[in-house]
Parts: sequence; C-alpha cells; structure tokens
Amino acid sequence: MIWLIIKAGLLIVAGTMVRNLLRGARSISLWTLLWRWLAGIPLDGRSRIPSSGKRPTLTQRGIDPTGRVHWWHLLPHLHRFAARTGFTLGVVLTVYGLLVQAAVTIALLCTAAFAGAVLGGWHAVYRIRTWQHERHYVRPLEVTLLHGIPVRPVTLEVERARDDNGKRTSAVIAVRAEWPAETEIGPQEKQHVLEAAERRLAIEAPEPVWQLKGRNRAVTITHSEPAPFPVTWDDVAAAFAALTPNELLFGLGKRSAPITASYSQSPHLVIPGESGGGKSNTAAFLLLQELARGSLVINLDPKWISHLWLKGLPNVINAHSAEDLHLTLCWLGRELKRRTETAYHSAGDTGRVRCSVGSRLVVLCEEMNYGTPGLKDLWSDIRTKDEPKRSPALAAYAALACAGRASDIHEWFIAQLFTVESTGAKDSTVRSNAGIKAMARWNRSSWDMAVGKDVPMPPKTTTPGRIQVVTGDVLRECQVPYLHLDDDKHPEVQDKAIAWARELAVSGTVAQIPTGPEGVPPQLWPAGLVPGPQQTALPASEQPMSQGQAGTPEGDVPALVTLAEAVARGVFGPRKQAAVRKYIQRSENPPVPVLDGSAGRPHLYDIRDLYAFAKETSRR
Repeated sequence: MIWLIIKAGLLIVAGTMVRNLLRGARSISLWTLLWRWLAGIPLDGRSRIPSSGKRPTLTQRGIDPTGRVHWWHLLPHLHRFAARTGFTLGVVLTVYGLLVQAAVTIALLCTAAFAGAVLGGWHAVYRIRTWQHERHYVRPLEVTLLHGIPVRPVTLEVERARDDNGKRTSAVIAVRAEWPAETEIGPQEKQHVLEAAERRLAIEAPEPVWQLKGRNRAVTITHSEPAPFPVTWDDVAAAFAALTPNELLFGLGKRSAPITASYSQSPHLVIPGESGGGKSNTAAFLLLQELARGSLVINLDPKWISHLWLKGLPNVINAHSAEDLHLTLCWLGRELKRRTETAYHSAGDTGRVRCSVGSRLVVLCEEMNYGTPGLKDLWSDIRTKDEPKRSPALAAYAALACAGRASDIHEWFIAQLFTVESTGAKDSTVRSNAGIKAMARWNRSSWDMAVGKDVPMPPKTTTPGRIQVVTGDVLRECQVPYLHLDDDKHPEVQDKAIAWARELAVSGTVAQIPTGPEGVPPQLWPAGLVPGPQQTALPASEQPMSQGQAGTPEGDVPALVTLAEAVARGVFGPRKQAAVRKYIQRSENPPVPVLDGSAGRPHLYDIRDLYAFAKETSRR
C-alpha cells in the first residue's frame, strides 16, 4: 500500500512538471523546450543577463526591466546545466528504480538521505561557528572588494590570530583572495585591494604577494615588518624638524616611517592605557614638540607628581590643588570665550579667521577623574545662593573639549580608562571630540571605550613604548622614543634627560604668560617670574603663592592693597570677596589693616599679611 502511494505521488509530481513546461512553452517544440531546460536557459528564451557564460559581475545585476534578477540567472551556464541535468537524471532514475526495484531504491534513498543529513548537519555547525567571522571580516571585505573589482572572488580567506587558549582574536594575520581567470586586475585594482584590506581589517602597510601569471588571479596579504625598537630622539630629529605647526610626531611606524597626526584631523588628543604602559613618556615626547615651537602648556595634575620635569619652566602653568585647578579652569573658560569672540569678529564677512588669538594653549589633563571630586567639594563650599550648582570649573573643562581649531586650545586627556568621569562631562560628548587616540598597553575595555568596536583591536604587545595611533578608522602602529625622564633605576641618566628636556623646551620660541585683567591669575605663574619678554623677578612682597604651599613672601617693602585688589590678584584662590570678608570677620586672628579706612575709603592691608592669612585659612 505504501509503495502504491509513493508511486502515485511521483507520477503526480512528474505530470505536474510536464504540464507546466508545456504550458510555458506554448508553440515551442518539445525538443527546444528540453534543450533549454537541460542547458539552464530560461524557458521563455529571454536572457536576464548578458549570456556570456562567464561569472556574473556586480554591474550586471538589475538588467532585467523589473529590476529583480533571481540568483539562478546569475549563475554561469555550466552551473545551471549541471544542476538541471543532474536533477532531471536523478528524478528519472528514482522513478524508474521505484517502479522496477522499489526495495533497493528506497534503501539507496535512505542511505543518501542519511549521508545528506550528516553532511548538512556538519555544514550547519560549521556555518554557526564561523557566522561571526563571516559577518564581521569576510563579508565586509568582499563587499568593499566588489566596488573596485566587480567580480566576486572565488576564494576569500581571512586568517586571524589566536590567543594562548586557541581562541581567535580580532587581529588579522593574513588574507588570501582568488578571482576567476577572466578577471582583469591592473594597478588601480591592486591599490583598491590593499586599501580595502587596510580599511576593513586594520592591516597597516599590508605586504601583498600577487599571482597574476597565466590564469592565476590571486593575492596573499600579510602584515609588514613591525615598527623598529628601540627608537631614540636622534632617530626622529629629522622628522621633527620637518613638522608643520599643526602636526604632532608620535614616533616611527612600520618601515621606519614617521607617524604623525594633525590638529586638522581633530583638535584634541587622548592617551589611555594601563599603568606603566608609557602614557607619561608619550605625553612628554609630544609636550617637548609643543613647548619648543611656542605653545603654552597648562598642566592640570591633581596627582602632583606627574611630569615633574615641567616644574619651574617659564612656559608652563602647573595646577595641582583643588583651589589651583578651579582657578585655572575658570580662567581657561574665560580665555576660550575671549578667543572665540575674537576669532568671530576678525572673520568679518570673509568666513576666515584673520587674526592671532594668542599662543597655542595645550591643556594637559592628567587623571582628572582623580581631581573632579575635589573640584565639586570646593565649589559646594564656596558657592553662594545666587551661583549655579554646577562648578564653573567643570563647565569650562567640558567646554574646552568642544573648542574648535580657531581658538587654538587643545586638550590632551591622559587616563587609564577614558571614562565620562575623566572628562568632567555628563555624557560621552567630550570623548567623541577627542579624535586622535594614542593607545598605550590597551585591553578590550579600554579599546572599546576610547576607539570603539568599529576599528578592530590589534593583539596586545609587551614592547615598551609601542602604541597604536588611531585617527578616524585608520590604525597605525608606532614606536615612541624613550626619553628616560622617568628612569628611576638610573638616576644619573634621568638627571641628564631632564636637563636636556628642559633645555629643549625653551630652545625655540618661549610662550609668554598672558597678563592683565584677562590674564592668568598671578598665583599660578611660575614662582619668581613675571610673564613678559624680560622674564623679570617679582618684587619680594608679591611673590605668588598657591594655596597650601609653605612659606610667605619675603622682603622689606610692603605692598598695600585693598581687600578687593587682593581677591582680584588671587591671594585667596577662587574665593569671592564676600566669602573672604566673612572669613576675616569670624577669624580669631584676622589680618590687621595697615591704614584704616576713613571717609568712605577702604582698608589697606599688607599683602604679606593677607598671604599668611590665606595660607592659614586653607589649612583649616
């Protein structure tokens, strides 16, 4: 009974197929219809694509007037012939076997079904295991290649590195692609293949091995030789001398090529990485370049001990305590506004900035997530009811990252993790504005946080000073010269390196510290210096002092100032005049005015007494 049902079903299927073929053929002869069927030609005789017998190209898709071409018509004629002929013979032999030797045929069919199930299951497992690999590596590369070579590769293999556990990482080791023999590959196609491998798989400076002899149309792409190690200042001195004013030199990359980045790509920079990964050495190497060509460095260092070699330089403002950080950031906020307005008014109707807004300001933000809580606590102590709840220092800190190139203020963020908290902002806006990334000793979390998941992460490295410079979606390996500024194991080498760095920092144009009502508050100036071309010493009575520092100004000549003038000079840090007056009124040992005010005139104080009182107040 079962055999009869199977035989009847097969006869019905065969009859239906024959009826549909005859209905579609209309007046076509049976032999023509049979030929078109076996040859893989459309039964109506209309070709959906140019009938060349070759592999279809990307540009041949959509030639059909309907705009839709079935995948079957995109196959070569030979494939369609083999598929239809094999299917027809299989159906005929199966029907004949069931009619003559049903038991043997069913056994063969069961064996073939079992083998097909095993093969299909293995193929399904393979596709599931390689699905992510195909989706994120092979398919994107294939699509990019088709835009330059409009022929789909016969073979496209992407080999990835494996970790110690044998698991594949995101780093690509090699790529092999092979095209049909009729594919034309010239110089432009070769360049497109290399650019696709570099852009899609982060293979920097790829090394291609082409096989284009005879029918061969293949290429194998691997990484080029790594960056040299070690690298010294002498190795990059020539590249440093050739820099343009807006360029930064990070070191030497593959093939010993200089690795540079420009402020035209992004006005801000971030150097994230684990402790001991070379962040300070990288920042010092970049700072030397800026100092030597006339930039003013603002070192925001709540840790106090980062970049000690900058201490005392006439073109560096150091801020460590919460009071100094607050004062510095507030001034930077005002300076940003002044520079932006100046640039705007200078442009006129031309649309181009036609003036100099001042020396370039490089704001070095060293682990500011460590200093942000102190800034918040300070503002909660000194703010009045009429002032905003958010610290103006933190508001200025976030605004600096949105500054354009016209203001010539550039923030450099240095942190183990480039988190939102380290930027002083409420969201990730600041992180997105830092377009130049120098990744030092990265891991998956730090890479995704700073660079993102769109750029493949290269394998980790233990080579000292080896970083990855990322601009946009371009990834470049780089070896930073080691300056020995933090070489504690060899004090004599470190001392020589610091002396050399400080001499180089003032060897070029030395930036002058802005003065006047809109200038840098005096207590932030380098100790003992008056900003200006002469770099003269301050009078002893007005030696600047940061809050919390020991000692008082020395000298015999008193400087008499009013309380308002002392506040304006920054004697009391960021405190307002009303808050200072309350401190004086509530203090057990208030400063005594040298001249009492009379007839509506204010009291006059010895500035040394006010400095001493401010120092004592800051300790409480």
